[in-house]
Amino acid sequence: MAKRRGKGAAVIAALGFGAAAGIAFGTYVLAPNLPENVDPNAPTSADLAKAETLAEVNAVQADQADSIIDHIVNDVVAGTLADRPVLLMRTADAEQSDVDDVAWLLQQAGTVNAGTITLEKSFFAQDGADQLKSIVANTLPAGAQLSETQLDPGTHAGEALGAALLLNPENGEPLASTGERSLLLNVLRDNGYISYEDGTILPGQVIVLITGDSDGSGDAAFAAETQSLFARALDAQGSGVVVAGRIHTAADTGVIGRLRANPDAAGNVSTVDSLDRTWGKMATVLSVREELANRAGAYGAAASADAASPSLDGFTAAPAQ
Repeated sequence: MAKRRGKGAAVIAALGFGAAAGIAFGTYVLAPNLPENVDPNAPTSADLAKAETLAEVNAVQADQADSIIDHIVNDVVAGTLADRPVLLMRTADAEQSDVDDVAWLLQQAGTVNAGTITLEKSFFAQDGADQLKSIVANTLPAGAQLSETQLDPGTHAGEALGAALLLNPENGEPLASTGERSLLLNVLRDNGYISYEDGTILPGQVIVLITGDSDGSGDAAFAAETQSLFARALDAQGSGVVVAGRIHTAADTGVIGRLRANPDAAGNVSTVDSLDRTWGKMATVLSVREELANRAGAYGAAASADAASPSLDGFTAAPAQ
């Protein structure tokens, strides 16, 4: 059954407007300079100057809104995920600052750090797909199954890693033994598909997958599609997956855009599209809480988002000192 999609707080949603508007005006300013734009009704220089000014104003307003969130974000997330094991995955193009900030906020939320795995560029590359499928098929944890109808490397890798790295949502027990988990991870690392530090990886209740800012167009299409299929298969094995990236990932061809466009994926995998903003990082952590409550949502500044963040219902600000 698909998870019920959550609704965001109106106040936080309003804070996301500045970023969305800035992006829209940026496109408006740039579009007339494109070679194919020969529309005689194209904006005049005065229109462009006005749009540039509005874009600058919106950017400043978005920064100011984010500065407010900076002061309250720790209190918002504090204790919301106490003793919940959460595993971080990151793609090779994810910004280190995004990964570090989300990891810090998860710590403030009280999570058990289940480790961080880097999915190297080859993990989502077309020329490494056959070998990746062969590895996961030969190191699959006992009892796990690979789809016989979805034969792509993203689906099979998600099914295998989900079985190895997630806790059973029914009883909280690991889906795989320590030996099975180590075997799969070691072989993938030895072949250059992933990176992680020995002794740091534990099974998690939820996986947060942090990606970069690719719009998934052109040569990046295979990677974006593989990431989206990977996230869906990973989510199906346990309590949930949150995919977070920067704004361009919400393009129709980006990984987040692809997830949101698929009804089944959108109903189960939570997405956050503005990870470079403090409120986007906050939304990522709060989305973990939503996944654990069997809810999923689309958050950020893109038009495809439900709201900027999951609801802040139940949050009580710390008393003044």
